[in-house]
Amino acid sequence: MFEVAEAYERQMGRWSLQLAPLLIGFAGVGEHESVLDAGCGTGSLSLSIARLTKAAVIVGIDASKGFIEYARAQIADPRVRFELGDAQNLSYPEASFDRCLSLLVVNHIPDTTKALKEICRVTKPGGAVATAMWDGTGGNEFNDRMWKVAVTIDASVTPAAKRSGTYSSPAALTELWHDAGLVNVDVTSLVMPCGYASFAEYWQRFLEGQGPAGAYVMALADDRRETLRQILYKDIVGDRPDGPFSLQAKAWAVRGVVPGE
Repeated sequence: MFEVAEAYERQMGRWSLQLAPLLIGFAGVGEHESVLDAGCGTGSLSLSIARLTKAAVIVGIDASKGFIEYARAQIADPRVRFELGDAQNLSYPEASFDRCLSLLVVNHIPDTTKALKEICRVTKPGGAVATAMWDGTGGNEFNDRMWKVAVTIDASVTPAAKRSGTYSSPAALTELWHDAGLVNVDVTSLVMPCGYASFAEYWQRFLEGQGPAGAYVMALADDRRETLRQILYKDIVGDRPDGPFSLQAKAWAVRGVVPGE
């Protein structure tokens, strides 16, 4: 689901860049801080931290070599470096970073609990750990529109945000952060518009095969994929001529502090 950097950028890159500043503002990245971007993907969050803050060091790690190579090619800021790494087994010493952030990744780590324990280990006492994940409780039209139509075609389909082991609600994220031993845990919603020039542009995001939605759509037989496209077109465009439209995207962000300071 997450292998082709260019395809992922076409599907999600601009929305990650739009969501990243909202997470950064909530996480409160400070001047001269060292920041870890765990599961950096193609680098949207690291790039935004560099553009919007005066952080001294920004390290992005990801398990995908293709994503890391893509991210390195996008950013020349000397404060930023990208390294191949696994959030479940970080190579950094304890208390290496003032703040650790991640964007739209915790649901896709095989052992999220282990990864969060590692992230807390490399964060200094008193430092903050924060993430954001797409909402699965309603209001995230950006993802929900396709899955709602998919369920009408096949009632056995489970939308990505509803699958076991996901952290797509305030309660799930709060529990995850508390279980990791983080204190002063706070959750907020991050809401933004996602605009498309046409339905064709919107539909293209699913045809790259990236992410849970893309993987689902491209696994369908051709006739079922076309049925999904036609019903989704009617659902979004209706009887109007095809043209620009906007869907609301909603994510939940959680922030907590490593105890000990």
